[in-house]
Amino acid sequence: MDDELFNTFVDSGNTTINNLIIKNFHKLGMTEKDLIVYLALSMYAQKGNTFPMAKNLAEDTGMDEATIYTIIQGMIKLGIIELKTVMDHHQQRDLYSLTPIYYRIQNLLKQEKQSNKKDKLMSDTEELFKKIEVEFGRPLSPIEQEQIHQWIDDDHYSVELIDLALREAVLNQAYSLKYMDRILISWEKSNIKTAEQLEERRKKLGY
Repeated sequence: MDDELFNTFVDSGNTTINNLIIKNFHKLGMTEKDLIVYLALSMYAQKGNTFPMAKNLAEDTGMDEATIYTIIQGMIKLGIIELKTVMDHHQQRDLYSLTPIYYRIQNLLKQEKQSNKKDKLMSDTEELFKKIEVEFGRPLSPIEQEQIHQWIDDDHYSVELIDLALREAVLNQAYSLKYMDRILISWEKSNIKTAEQLEERRKKLGY
């Protein structure tokens, strides 16, 4: 690479964009063209121009101005960018705020985390059903399944704690949910809601 070309590369600078935007833009409802325009807006913003002309954006992206306007309006509706009017030296001026996309991504990641937790709980609950059926030597009735769901959803017992109550019941050869319920109630009266709390109590009592 000759010196002139090298200097051109250096002088043109770099545009940085968070990887979460690249990884999640489709999930936010953005198209590839939206992402290209967002990148162009980021390029100008990082150079200090927060309200580039549509003509310049069109030249940089290879799109026509009408398409640029449509894409920008679409991203505003999606909550990806925001058009703001601010006071600058006693004069009003417009700018594109590019930060709303981060709030969208934050909400997206929260929803995915909640969804993953829900999926795991469902999987763990199904596994618990199987364990109880194996130990009891019979299928659980719909009423018994509802009882277990109530332990989890209403009483907020963890699946792990219910599993420990099952072990206690099996050790005492008491193959019924009523016996398990008495164990769980006993633990709750001792403010035990998790397996960790039960382990700490057992250590204190020396068993």
